[in-house]
Amino acid sequence: MRAVGIQSIQKARSSLESQLCTSPEVLRRALGNAVSPMELNALVKSRGRPAQIPSVSGIYQIRCLRTGKIYVCSAVNLRARWDFHRRALAINQHHNPHLQAAWNLYGEEGFEFSVLQYVEETQLLTIEQCWIERTGCVNPNIGFNVNLHATSGGEGLGLTWEGFRDPDGKPVIITNLHEFCRRKHLDFPSMHRLSKGKSKLKSYKGWTHANSVRQREFIKTHDGFIDPNGQAVGPIRNLAAFCRVHGLEDSHMTAVASGRIISHRGWTHVRGRKRLPAVLHKGFIAPGGAVVRITNLAAFCRARSLCLVHMHELKSGKRPSHKGWTWKHDADKAFE
Repeated sequence: MRAVGIQSIQKARSSLESQLCTSPEVLRRALGNAVSPMELNALVKSRGRPAQIPSVSGIYQIRCLRTGKIYVCSAVNLRARWDFHRRALAINQHHNPHLQAAWNLYGEEGFEFSVLQYVEETQLLTIEQCWIERTGCVNPNIGFNVNLHATSGGEGLGLTWEGFRDPDGKPVIITNLHEFCRRKHLDFPSMHRLSKGKSKLKSYKGWTHANSVRQREFIKTHDGFIDPNGQAVGPIRNLAAFCRVHGLEDSHMTAVASGRIISHRGWTHVRGRKRLPAVLHKGFIAPGGAVVRITNLAAFCRARSLCLVHMHELKSGKRPSHKGWTWKHDADKAFE
């Protein structure tokens, strides 16, 4: 197939717009032998009339008539895909914000749907990628596309990505990396750079790839952690993944292991900092006048919706009362 610049196709289309010509035979006579039969499909226009769009698989573009910018993608069912775009754009809920903004500005009459090439379903993403590179539609001055790579064929198709390993070190084959990242709450650009060997990191959220520039020499194993019930846990391989599963902060758990903090959400470490002896607070007087001894002031305040700082200020004399509570240094003599 001989390559023809997209500009020549657009010029031919513009010259024939006044005739509203949608016949490939007429376009063939207009262009001579400049294009192949496949490339003639780029000149078949719908003008927003779904009835003229076949329910087959292929590559399509949505062009803004006012700016000339294009959106290129693929679909298993071209007619259904155009209907989907029109509905989403009409209610201002399209997934592409740039296309949506242009649609809001120029309206439906300012766009046309074109079939670029009819393709078998199994080849959709490969051919779509060729069209993305050929048209340069990712360039914001040329098109509305955001992603550099073909991601789906309009019906859940996707490229297959091999070489990934999950946080547990198990190999994973991923189909449609975009959709996978959305489900797993991962960042697609980070995972993509990892797969292409362009990431400066050894891993991303525990995920690694065979093409990573910096191969992880080892994964540190942590032992000595004690859960909130006092049970020893470990050894833990990949602390970050462990923390995500148990709702913990890996930076806090690392601080617990190094002794910078005593505990994190009840978790402690055998080699971490030890708790200081409990302080018995004497002299607090409840709103009813009863003298109260408090062993764990923080827990006491949480249980009664009191401010720990304000209660300490009662002891230091900076505050006369807090929610009816007062302090008297010799009030505890009642217990003696």
